[in-house]
Amino acid sequence: MRILLFIPCLADQFAPSAAEATAVFLEHLGCEVIYPGDQTCCGQAHRNSGATETARRLIVRMAEIFEGEDPIVTPSGSCAAMVRRHAVELFSSAEPVPDSVRSMVSRTHELVEFIENKLGLAPDEIVGDPGAAPPVVAWHPTCHLREIDRFEASGRFLDSVPGLEVRRLRQQEQCCGFGGTFASKFGTISGALAEDRCSALVDSAAPALICNDTGCTMNIEGRLSRRDSPIPVLHISEWFCQALGLSYGEGGVDQ
Repeated sequence: MRILLFIPCLADQFAPSAAEATAVFLEHLGCEVIYPGDQTCCGQAHRNSGATETARRLIVRMAEIFEGEDPIVTPSGSCAAMVRRHAVELFSSAEPVPDSVRSMVSRTHELVEFIENKLGLAPDEIVGDPGAAPPVVAWHPTCHLREIDRFEASGRFLDSVPGLEVRRLRQQEQCCGFGGTFASKFGTISGALAEDRCSALVDSAAPALICNDTGCTMNIEGRLSRRDSPIPVLHISEWFCQALGLSYGEGGVDQ
């Protein structure tokens, strides 16, 4: 199956290994991965800050770049939620929603959602054991997964991986404090929330954390580094690549 890979801004700039792991993992699953090289932002940060007109222009441009009938796959629950739940809201009766935007909305999928619902694969059909990946992990379900009905579902997917023990953090429904511009506008609150997630992670005694959004990963990693903690934070795609013995992170995503 041919897919169009949508890499969020934060992953592109701060977590390229997660982006590359996503491409490698999808190719391993039999997908022809196409990365439109002129893609930019989906407009989420602008919408959240009240810059609706700029967000609308970015969504229209994104729809033009990702035109066609192929599924659009992103390693981010946050950006998937922006496209699926909020893209149409950017338009009014005076400016109808372009057909290209409606098409993009219907074709956009978060990575694990795509694997389950479009490829129809269960974890035991993908991997037999953790291999070189951590066999015990904690799982941080990111807030925006709620908006695409994946808050519990992606965790259950990990629960079904043969040989993998997935530990839930206490109060797992709690935000890590990133929230896009929230982290910069309300740094004290954001830091306290991230600190609590790190304490919950340490209490779980898991040697690694799996997270599926770069913003959350950055916020938690930042706090862990201040604690001099060696606990790694992995994207789901990185964990699967390690389990499958697939190399990633050695170059850019092919366009």
